[in-house]
Amino acid sequence: MHMRRSILSVLVPAGVLTTTLVAGAHPAMARKRMVMPDFEVQGRQFSLAGRPIGGLKPATATPAHLTASRIAAVGDGALVVDADSGQLMLTDNLGKSIAQLAIGNNAGLLSYDDATQRAYVADRNGNRIAVVKVTPTSLSLATAYATPTEPYGVALTPDRKALLVTTIADRQLVAFDTTTGRQLWKAALGREPRGLAISPDGTRAMVAYLATGTVDQFDLLETHRGEHIALSTSRGARQRRGVDGDAFARGAFAVTFMGDHQAVVPFQRETPVQSRNGFENTGSYGGGFEPPIVHELAFVSLEGDRTNQVTAQIGEHQPHALAWDGAHDALYVAGFGTDSIMQVRNASQATIVQGVSASLTSGSEKCGPDGVAVTAKGDVLVWCSFTRNVEKVDFVDAKGELATATKLNSGPTLVASAMSKTQHEGMVMFNSTSTQISQRGGLACASCHPDGRDDGLTWRIEKTELQTPLLAGRLVGTHPFKWDGGDKDLPTSLTTTMKRLGGTGLDKDQTTALAAYLEALPAPRTPTRDVAAVTRGKQLFDSGELGCRSCHDGPNYTDQDKHKFQSATLPETKTPSLIGLAASAPYFHDGSAATLEALLRDRGAVHGMAETSKLSDAQVSDLTAFLETL
Repeated sequence: MHMRRSILSVLVPAGVLTTTLVAGAHPAMARKRMVMPDFEVQGRQFSLAGRPIGGLKPATATPAHLTASRIAAVGDGALVVDADSGQLMLTDNLGKSIAQLAIGNNAGLLSYDDATQRAYVADRNGNRIAVVKVTPTSLSLATAYATPTEPYGVALTPDRKALLVTTIADRQLVAFDTTTGRQLWKAALGREPRGLAISPDGTRAMVAYLATGTVDQFDLLETHRGEHIALSTSRGARQRRGVDGDAFARGAFAVTFMGDHQAVVPFQRETPVQSRNGFENTGSYGGGFEPPIVHELAFVSLEGDRTNQVTAQIGEHQPHALAWDGAHDALYVAGFGTDSIMQVRNASQATIVQGVSASLTSGSEKCGPDGVAVTAKGDVLVWCSFTRNVEKVDFVDAKGELATATKLNSGPTLVASAMSKTQHEGMVMFNSTSTQISQRGGLACASCHPDGRDDGLTWRIEKTELQTPLLAGRLVGTHPFKWDGGDKDLPTSLTTTMKRLGGTGLDKDQTTALAAYLEALPAPRTPTRDVAAVTRGKQLFDSGELGCRSCHDGPNYTDQDKHKFQSATLPETKTPSLIGLAASAPYFHDGSAATLEALLRDRGAVHGMAETSKLSDAQVSDLTAFLETL
């Protein structure tokens, strides 16, 4: 084990104040601790842009059931829901299985109520919340709540009288009475909602998104209405001289509260079109000379009617999960792409400072941290979605002080993967940073394609701005690939992409594995739409007057051909599949149509696709409803 310096830079009006913390300098960190082999503790730069928004004292503790998570501490053990197998699992203090219960493949998150020993688990494909009775030795289904399409995030209110649920396909936040299962109210959400958290005082909830650049704050006391809070993408003093381009917040998988008035959201800052003094690097994604994606924490203050926000750049790639230890005021953030976990000390205070970061990779096996929880003793539990086991990491010494990271134990694999061995290998590659995939290992495939979806952005690639395509459900029987149709098959397309990203490339077996995983990704769930409107829309789609079927026909809604369009930036454009259309805005190869309505009303930069100018408002609405169900 070795330590590196951890640097905290705080911007203040008078200039930049830099303090240096040597990891071993803290008295509690000077102790010699035994660590398991291959457990590397790392130091990464933690740059806070803006004045810290915390107080002088730690915030009051936040109960774990207020935050949606994939893992919860239960006594000395854990309760975890595995998306791969769809199993809910109860473990002992060594990570060994005590009991299991099938929830459903691709399961969402959970919330555990330690007062009633009940777990509320999102059955993403089954459109229900499974209410599970948890005993020291068993798991049993008590009841279930029917939900709108594709529930994912779940969190209990402080009084435990209501359960909040986010739904991905139907884009709704729904509240259920935990006694009767009756729906209390619902509110509209944006595209690709994921993380969910409730404030300890029960006055508000926060929802994080993969593709909107915002978090939404919902009033829980009166209106139940949402307010958009833009995640800051200002580079401030971190912007290097001469490098410019608009930045966008994406990939916010999680959110949690530290006390009543401060929320934390990990996200990616993406700059898809870059330049340096007018010059363009045509051999890179984004066209720039700096990494197009960096990873940040947004600290959002929600005092009164005002919202204040500062961000901190972190080294954890794809920060999927986080947990706050209120007893020690320590925040833990898991990097899915870098297979690591970082600690932020004094997290809710003005004296915020980086602690240590630790690798979770054991030998050649990557963990894939997709959930974090903290036990009453201060041990950190990590759900490893690649190896499907629980890791226990100790950041607290015998005196109860924060210390260096020590892996206490690595639990056994709890359940077999639902994937084939080849598909599983591809899944690990898709989500991991690697120099084979991108220059300096700065990007993973999942950086632009979280959950196999897309980031909703248009990237500068070889002097052309091209939209990030949806992958899930669209790769079998839809070749050729790339927007210009230049790649004959998926292995060729993957090889081309690695070159564009500056990676050294994958070998044949790795390419085969990655392709196998991508081809197995299920199509996005479709939203609920009025049946009569969908029927009328299908009739329009099938009509010779519009001619949609002339190009978008067959089971994948593509003729697998290329076509020329007016005002297009490409000489020819391949016909994209329409599978998952509701989840793939914006539209056209250049992303110039923000919505399906804009596309149908010919408001994009690409023209001549179909004769839609004579459609009435009602017909546009009907055709949109049908397209959203593909």
